[in-house]
Amino acid sequence: MDSTPRNQRNRGMRGPRKSGVREVAAATGLSVATVSRVLNNAASVRADTRNRVLRAMKELGFAPNPMARALSTRRTRTIAAVIPTLEHSIFARFLNAIELELASRGYALVIATTENDANLELERSRALLDMGAEGLILSGATHREDLLEMIARRDIPTLCTSIFQPDYRLPTIGYDNPHLGRNTINYLQSLGHRRIAVIHGPSGNNDRTATRIEGVRAGTRETDEVTFFETSLDVTGGTIVAQGILESDLGATAILCLSDVLALGALFAGARAGVRIPRDLSVMGFDDLDWAAHCSPPLTTISLPNARMGRKCAAALVARLDDGVELNGERLPADIVVRGTTAAPAADQSRSEASL
Repeated sequence: MDSTPRNQRNRGMRGPRKSGVREVAAATGLSVATVSRVLNNAASVRADTRNRVLRAMKELGFAPNPMARALSTRRTRTIAAVIPTLEHSIFARFLNAIELELASRGYALVIATTENDANLELERSRALLDMGAEGLILSGATHREDLLEMIARRDIPTLCTSIFQPDYRLPTIGYDNPHLGRNTINYLQSLGHRRIAVIHGPSGNNDRTATRIEGVRAGTRETDEVTFFETSLDVTGGTIVAQGILESDLGATAILCLSDVLALGALFAGARAGVRIPRDLSVMGFDDLDWAAHCSPPLTTISLPNARMGRKCAAALVARLDDGVELNGERLPADIVVRGTTAAPAADQSRSEASL
């Protein structure tokens, strides 16, 4: 029979007592209130005091309970990003920048996808806010009215991204899609292209695509022959449509793709058809995805500042939540990166060579 006193046996069953805020305070000689301020990342705590508390926490093996902290402070220090998809690396780059910036400021990121479905966006946003998300990041400027009303009613700091639209009811941080669309067509025109095919993804539920198309149309001259083709926003869609263009009598000397994944499909279609790019056909993309500089030939495209946009959004929301700084929109620059898939039309090249 075990002669160990019952209270000692029970203590052994429970295991070692966990250290808490009071133990950390006792170990450091600081007040419980000061230790709590360190745990809550208060800006008023001196650096040496913070380091003292962190060292004691490490020695004691103390890790604060996030749920308990949330209950005591009524803060979850969580931001929600609701985006169309995770299938394209452009969103991965954006989200990675947000997460890194938030983590450096003591915040966490939660993510939901919508497949460009406004009903799903409302459902997912409500779920994340009900879980305690304190701020919200949305894509574009097309949202259900009841989502916008919910954001206003709950007073949730919210940013809309991938667009810059200063007259929108929510602050926008991103790029000017109509302006960039116009820049792309103007660049191809400057090379001498007059017959241009434009491939784009679905525009009915994607205002970023729709406004890029508007920009291309605004930049089209009466002497240009510009034809638009809508397809699924993936490499397969770009390949199929580009193949049809090459087999038609359209006579396009350039294909402008309003997404890099579509441009990759156009490059595949050109290779299969034995088309020399850019001598026989110019191809231009829009995004500057990671592989764009390394495909063969390297892709001419619009370089979008997605990582910078992510950092800007994260910093702005944290400043609003921690310090009450007003959220403001910001237009981020985006530039054409000229690489190896664009050149003057073949006829212009021949005339130039003949004049030498």
